[in-house]
Amino acid sequence: MKYKAFGAIDLLIGLVIVSFIFIIGMNAFKGVSSLKINDSPVNQQSVQEHVDQTVNEIENIRQQTIDYNKQMLEGNY
Repeated sequence: MKYKAFGAIDLLIGLVIVSFIFIIGMNAFKGVSSLKINDSPVNQQSVQEHVDQTVNEIENIRQQTIDYNKQMLEGNY
């Protein structure tokens, strides 16, 4: 004879086993991440410094273009 509570007990035992396996699996993959954002050895330059460098480069290239266009208009090429 099959008991009515047998399915619920099996479900709870299965849930405990799956959660235990999940916890073990998550601990195993904790240090395997390929991103490693927090402990990155890469040069940690601030965003503001990077933006300032990029803006300076753009300004220099723009000024060179203006000078080149002036030379072309004057015929001193």
